Amino acid sequence: MAKLIDLGERKILQTIIPRFVTGAGDDCASIKLPLGQLVATTDPVPPPAAATIGRDTDPFWMGWLLVTINASDLAAAGALPLAFLAAIECEASRQVDEFERMLEGISAGCADAGLSYVGGNIREAKQLAAVGIGLGLCHPHKPLGRVGATDGDLVVSVGQGGLFWRDALRMIDGMGPVTKEQSPLYKPHSQINTMHHLAAKGLVSAAMDNSDGLLPSLVELATKNNLGIEIDTNLLTVPDLIEKERVNQSRFWLGWGDWNVIACVPSDRAKQTCEIARQLGTVVVQIGMCSKGHSGVRLRRNDNVISAPRLESERFASDSWMLKGIDEYVRMLRSVPLP
Repeated sequence: MAKLIDLGERKILQTIIPRFVTGAGDDCASIKLPLGQLVATTDPVPPPAAATIGRDTDPFWMGWLLVTINASDLAAAGALPLAFLAAIECEASRQVDEFERMLEGISAGCADAGLSYVGGNIREAKQLAAVGIGLGLCHPHKPLGRVGATDGDLVVSVGQGGLFWRDALRMIDGMGPVTKEQSPLYKPHSQINTMHHLAAKGLVSAAMDNSDGLLPSLVELATKNNLGIEIDTNLLTVPDLIEKERVNQSRFWLGWGDWNVIACVPSDRAKQTCEIARQLGTVVVQIGMCSKGHSGVRLRRNDNVISAPRLESERFASDSWMLKGIDEYVRMLRSVPLP
């Protein structure tokens, strides 16, 4: 009998889930209503990087991350944020003030994303865990999805990439602490507000939450749209680096953690897209292009071009860091071949 690990998350989503679920395949589900389309997403919170890398076990960071994970899916749909629910599992022996810190994190994360924290559930468990549900509205525009890109579309990052792993590797390498209020290692921010404005103006043809890391996101977009994607690694720059970090700065972009959105934008709409993002206090970074001239994902640095290697965050996959642990993911991130 086949096991889930024999398939991997993406094959499960492609071959099994559609037999039972209507409309699966994007970051959010969509439900038609008289006043628009309600979009919904649900995601559990993993152990936050604030704890696994930053060694800060304050439950506030778990609450904040729980919201950001779900808000980022809503962002990929271009939704106006509406409401958030959290189902929390917690040890009966946990201190009340620690439980309240979890709720403070959820409340603060919702305020940051423009979501109303409206309820959920709580029950006893052996360890602290939570699942979130995010709700948003698309009106009058339709929800964005992973399909819709065309030949010649620019591939952009809505939100700066590379900041999470810049800070994470500094911590791992003993280069000093980071500012918790400003670092995505502790307080990642979704692009929900910017993406809603871009979608409402019809500027984005396809989009995907970048929670699994840049390379898996690009492969998914290329496959879903039957296009090739070429990334110029010279464009994968990161601000505020010291000299020795600049050599490998494109590598900082490859991992998960920035909670940016990877989007495809027609070239004649790129200027307007960048201007709207600037007005809203974020950035849109052009990193590549869609093309019918090849398949899959390629990485280019000047005249050197390679096929994108596999750096995986896929669940139910034997080579995923989720089974091998964060130390193995860091090793892969440092060693994955680049042009």
